[in-house]
Amino acid sequence: MDNQFKFNYPGDKQQLIFKIKNAIGNKGSLIGNEQQGNFKGSTPIGSFEGDYTINDNDIVVTIHKKPFLVSNSRIRDEFEKALKNT
Repeated sequence: MDNQFKFNYPGDKQQLIFKIKNAIGNKGSLIGNEQQGNFKGSTPIGSFEGDYTINDNDIVVTIHKKPFLVSNSRIRDEFEKALKNT
């Protein structure tokens, strides 16, 4: 079952995407632009996949696949932390 959440990010979106791609490095991939894209990666306990859309200052993230042992709230917390660090 997909998990979807929304964040508010009023900063520069092109710079945000660039920083996230650099943060992912060789642990996964992010393919997209300032409007939409998808991402995937792996952790020691499994892989994850999802996509995002950006509309003005709203970023909607949808997780399509995640490790069973990782909660949806943990994923949301990690995204929030990543947005604050960019």
